[in-house]
Amino acid sequence: MKRFIMPLVMALALILRLVSLDSRPVGFTPDEASFGYDAYSLIHTGRDQWGEVWPLVFKSFGDYKSPLLVYLEMPFVAIGGLTKASVRLPNAILGVLSVLVTYLLVKELYKKSEVPAIIAAFLLCISSWHIMLSRGAFEANLTTFFLPLGFYLFLKGLNDPKYLFWSAIIFGLNLFTYHSAKLVTPLLVLFLFIYYRTWKTLPVVVFTLMFLLMIYTQTLGGIGRISERSIFVGALDEGAKIKIAEIQKGANPILARLLHNKYQVVITRFIGNYQQYFSGKFLFTQGPKETTYGMLPGRGVLYWFELVFIAGLVLVIVDKSLRKLLAPVIVWLLIAPVPAALSTGVGYAANRVAIMMPAMEILLAFGAFQIYFKLKKFEWLALSVIGIFALANFVSFTDDYFVKSPDVAAEGMLAGNLEMAQWLTSDSSIQTATISRRLSEPQIYLAFAGNIDPKIYQAASANWDLAEYNVNWVDQIPEYSLGKYQFSTLENKMGLVVGKPEEFAAGVLPEKVFNYPNGQPAIYAYEQN
Repeated sequence: MKRFIMPLVMALALILRLVSLDSRPVGFTPDEASFGYDAYSLIHTGRDQWGEVWPLVFKSFGDYKSPLLVYLEMPFVAIGGLTKASVRLPNAILGVLSVLVTYLLVKELYKKSEVPAIIAAFLLCISSWHIMLSRGAFEANLTTFFLPLGFYLFLKGLNDPKYLFWSAIIFGLNLFTYHSAKLVTPLLVLFLFIYYRTWKTLPVVVFTLMFLLMIYTQTLGGIGRISERSIFVGALDEGAKIKIAEIQKGANPILARLLHNKYQVVITRFIGNYQQYFSGKFLFTQGPKETTYGMLPGRGVLYWFELVFIAGLVLVIVDKSLRKLLAPVIVWLLIAPVPAALSTGVGYAANRVAIMMPAMEILLAFGAFQIYFKLKKFEWLALSVIGIFALANFVSFTDDYFVKSPDVAAEGMLAGNLEMAQWLTSDSSIQTATISRRLSEPQIYLAFAGNIDPKIYQAASANWDLAEYNVNWVDQIPEYSLGKYQFSTLENKMGLVVGKPEEFAAGVLPEKVFNYPNGQPAIYAYEQN
């Protein structure tokens, strides 16, 4: 019977990540369109949308994306064309394979029983967090495949050194998946080498070279994005304001300077950011803050039944042998939120800490395994109660995500933007149009929907000089164009104009309306005379 469990888990993982991939998550983000179009551009010209030859970092809209997802997209776009399903499929497949890799990792880590490996794989398989991040072209999720695969190959390499070379390659590739991985991966690799006392020259050299290559790519633009969102930004001014306020209240100037400065501000920000990712609010009650990246606010990233397994982690920690065995996984989990904690933003960003998976599921699996032994006398009762609770949680999530999510996530996922672009590019009677910059990088939707020749796009992007206007994003340029399409504000524009409903005068009767799934208007198209 046991031999059928993992095939069933993998089949479930496949269903949960591939069914209705083109409609769930609802909408289509500009990042997704950009990944797909860059792949399309490389296929046809060997250059990205900015005309860069086989780049190691993609400028995209000025946010400088990591390269691996674009290159993974290429065979899928080459075969399936520029469609939502083609662009989302690579990440979905890796999401399925992450479940298998988690199983193999735990099985290699703990050889006394296969049960923890099966539990860990199952928990990742049904993880709402992992399912949602696997179903879009979201680069953050790639690391949930590459990091555990590198770890698994590292463990295999302890007995057969040839696996260490492949482990170094996979860990090196993980550096090019997402910004969080750039910091977490080298820290974890360093810990593994020290903890297991394994220093083979070739793997070390390979990983070091790939790490240095990643550092070099940051000089091409990525470091600007990181510094722009760093918790160090504004820390000096904030510390000075607090210090001056305290002195004005009568505090000792020297003491005020010691207690209130940029270092104190940074530390406070870091601690506040870090702890939120282990809070009950993030894990169980509210979850992600935003609907972007296909996430659903108001639902924790863990299920309520997993709270029981967290209690079981106490039994893991007090068990010296298990604590020693799982030390690398614990370190992995503890360092995973560090990049997010060093960043500003709305907080509770599930995409920024996706690298916590599947370390969290692995530890929860061992917590469940320990509870199983403690309740072995009541085995069937315990399994029945937890099983019913788990099923109820899972059914609730699938209903929220596959049925109700369009009403919740449509605006955050920019539903209507791609449909608008498909209409504009398919109607040959439209000679010219002005599209509002407020539609969030509308040029990439038109390029994607219309399969615009990459050479035409590259010629247009050569005129989008961010430095000239001192802006960070393309859609912050006051006015720019792509062929017959103009992008700007809609004030005083004649002819066909396309934008948000609030950009038009009250009572206007648009010629074309693109609605959210709940029937509310998302975009208007209007012939303005």
